Amino acid sequence: MKRSTKTIAALVAAPLTLLIAGAAIAADDIPRPSYNFVEVDYVYGTADVESGQPGQLPSQANKDTWNLSEGVALKASYVFVEQLLVRGSYYAGSGEWKKTADVDSSSGLIGISWLAPTTDATGIDVGLDYRADSIEFKNSNNNFDEDIEGVGFSFGVRAAPTKNTEFGARVGWYEGDYEGAIGFNVNAAWNINDRWGITAYWD
Repeated sequence: MKRSTKTIAALVAAPLTLLIAGAAIAADDIPRPSYNFVEVDYVYGTADVESGQPGQLPSQANKDTWNLSEGVALKASYVFVEQLLVRGSYYAGSGEWKKTADVDSSSGLIGISWLAPTTDATGIDVGLDYRADSIEFKNSNNNFDEDIEGVGFSFGVRAAPTKNTEFGARVGWYEGDYEGAIGFNVNAAWNINDRWGITAYWD
């Protein structure tokens, strides 16, 4: 899905402003969200295929939707020194297109970020990312696969308005095969205790 730069900027600025403002009024004794974690997610998603994209079938000229459901993602990050953050994620999923073809997809990302000094309850990082995505389409008449990769920059904010809740957002800009594509995600988490939590996110 393509959006103008102005639209993307508006979508990003609003949640980031709310996160920073929310953290500013949080209690002083709430610590910064932990960046040392491993997370396993169930992912449900769709992919819109627009006319003119590589590998597109003639029947997709009216912009059909692929269902990329039943996916699992693994995410992790770790602070090696006080301000050096390493992030990584991998997703693999499968689904159907119009119930006539199988669609398999995967995505991987690794990033290195500078973790900015911030007040309690807020975390901000700026990073350099490498990302790679793959998609494979198979049915009785057509088969194709496409692999794309590139590097880019990303900016993330995490804020904890209470000791057990957290909200975050990240925006990234990617070159290479992505040709200047912009990625954006938001998340919310409820921390059951110091070791376990429940997270929901939109990407």
